[in-house]
Amino acid sequence: MKTLVEIFETYLMVLVHPFRIHDQFRHQLPIPNHEGHLYRPLTLAESLGVSWVFAVIRGLARIIVLNFFLGSLLKLQSENFPFLQEFIKTSGASSYYFFLFSAALDIIFFPVSSIVVTEVWAWIIKRYSGWLNPGLPHEEISDQITTHALASNVFSIIPFIGDLVQGFLYYFLLYAGLRSNLGASRSLAWVILLTPTLLFLMFISTVFFMVFYLVS
Repeated sequence: MKTLVEIFETYLMVLVHPFRIHDQFRHQLPIPNHEGHLYRPLTLAESLGVSWVFAVIRGLARIIVLNFFLGSLLKLQSENFPFLQEFIKTSGASSYYFFLFSAALDIIFFPVSSIVVTEVWAWIIKRYSGWLNPGLPHEEISDQITTHALASNVFSIIPFIGDLVQGFLYYFLLYAGLRSNLGASRSLAWVILLTPTLLFLMFISTVFFMVFYLVS
């Protein structure tokens, strides 16, 4: 059983050496300059647990920032800004509770949404893995790629641009896993990453075609 230090070390090492650590998972070759140390792959529960910590930090940071801006607006209230007073009276409280409720939901449902996204990506990668090489351990490879992509949640705590950075890095970590763990070429890796978008566009097109056919 891994210690918390080992879990955090592997979690963060994915961000430092995304290609090399997946290469280690597949070929059991130590990362250079790490004294032959082999990092053990994280389970979904371990990676999700660490990611949830950063999700809680992100949610609390949003609440703190919201309170700061709301406090600043309240200080600006004076007879010189009657429109600001009226705005805060009519919509300030309701907006505050809406964002507060939204931040709480993000924290509560983070594990569920992460598991759903991880399972969808794992299913897609397993399908391509089977076509690429039937002899590969499809389940193990897909789990390792999708589980360690959750390390991108470290950057979600960055104010304002954290979600954008996290989203970009998530796809980059998937790409690193596809290249080094699955052994996919650059073009195949891009095809795999674009598959959900293509499937979604196909679904939307089918729906619009059916609606158009029924209405016409």
